[in-house]
Amino acid sequence: MLSWLSAFSQNATISGRFDQPDVKRKLCLSRPIHGTQFPEVKETDTIPVDKGIFTTTLIVGQSEIMYLTSYINDSIEFKQPIFLKTGYAIKIDCKTKNGMFQLAVTGKGAQDNQPWGLNDNINFNDYPKDTLPDRIVADLQRQSNKNLDSFHRYVNTYKPSADFVKNWNVKIQYTPIRIYYIYSKQRKYDVRKAYYRNIKKWDDAFDQMLINAPLMNEAALTSSAYRLFLKMFLIFNKAQFWEEKEADSARFIKNWYGDVRDTGTRSFLKDDLNIPNQKIIERTFTGKVKEYMYCQLFKMALESGIVTNIGSIYADFYKQYPYSTYKIIYDKPIAEVLESLKHPINDKMIFESGNIKTWTEVLTLFRGKTVLLDMWGTWCGPCREEIKNNGKAIKNYFKDKGLDYLYIANQDEANVNAWKSLITYFNMEGHHILATKDLTKDIGDNIKLSFYPTYVIIHRDGTFESAIAGMSSETEMKILIAQIENALR
Repeated sequence: MLSWLSAFSQNATISGRFDQPDVKRKLCLSRPIHGTQFPEVKETDTIPVDKGIFTTTLIVGQSEIMYLTSYINDSIEFKQPIFLKTGYAIKIDCKTKNGMFQLAVTGKGAQDNQPWGLNDNINFNDYPKDTLPDRIVADLQRQSNKNLDSFHRYVNTYKPSADFVKNWNVKIQYTPIRIYYIYSKQRKYDVRKAYYRNIKKWDDAFDQMLINAPLMNEAALTSSAYRLFLKMFLIFNKAQFWEEKEADSARFIKNWYGDVRDTGTRSFLKDDLNIPNQKIIERTFTGKVKEYMYCQLFKMALESGIVTNIGSIYADFYKQYPYSTYKIIYDKPIAEVLESLKHPINDKMIFESGNIKTWTEVLTLFRGKTVLLDMWGTWCGPCREEIKNNGKAIKNYFKDKGLDYLYIANQDEANVNAWKSLITYFNMEGHHILATKDLTKDIGDNIKLSFYPTYVIIHRDGTFESAIAGMSSETEMKILIAQIENALR
């Protein structure tokens, strides 16, 4: 499938050499833009180094900021910002002189890639008990001022391209507000009472930052810094939906749904993700920024598997943006989702009785079988991701080998429709239990549940063992498969 980058992009290259070819290094290239595209790809890639020589060819958009980092024994040797655009071919000569590491950059695009750096790291642990925004705001301002000074010196010295100036300006512009926004939204969980007591000060600080870094900025859409800020804005505003509902349900329904209380409440409970995101987008954004935010909505829905109302939302998007270039990206996956939603629950999706109350009853139900248990929930992103990415693969591996599958959904008693929808969407053939709070607690106490998803292998004799690995990586999959194979013997 095409990504936002590859649909409209060409190549650029990075090559170079180290003057100490015998030193073992790990060279990594981090591309933050990858976290904003669909399908999301690895943000960090490893560049092979052979006898001190390295080269890589990349697909890039019009322009992109990335980071090249060299490691020796897990310690950072250097971290260099890289700015690439179509046709750039930079060469990096890495030398050690008098114990100091030096980089010399030549080639097409060299004026945009001379050694320099910005400090955009803020450690939230430095503000563990802050109930007011003053300290972090002051630190972010000082950091931004230093970065601007460094940036201006670079521009005056190397005369970089206009694209370089534009992209780095946007990054410097939006990095402080993104960091502040994430920190401030986390504060309401860390120091809840004090946060809400001082909420006006937190909001005022954010509003002041918006003067320099406005929420609506079409010219900044090519920047990963701006895109990441928009993504965080949508995620945290969606979370605020629940807070508004809990605080004053009637006012919330009137404000967002504009209809009688019972109808609006039912609409929200049927879809507390996609329609709320659409309402936030429609109320907050316009033009090309709104077009991009719709694509973030589609990206999050497709990656999470929570696709309720995605057909009607995509139709609304199409009416507003019939000639959108993003249609190249989303037409096919949205069509595939809509087709998959037509699939009914089949006879291999077995729903067990809702009267199961204890872990002992679960073990008794499956006595005589070897079972892989997945403790999951529709609300759990990693659960959905592992089912989507690896559920089919593990079933193909153990086909006709005597392994049964049990999915116990937790904290989902109010999400029956979403539960059944995901079962068909991910084709989760196997046994299914919708756990009550008491059943979840009893299972958790017995298997020492501490996170989701958690996997357990149930043996034929009714004993069980916790899986020592999950499905989040190829390495973990190999470990889990070996453990299951041993249980089947």
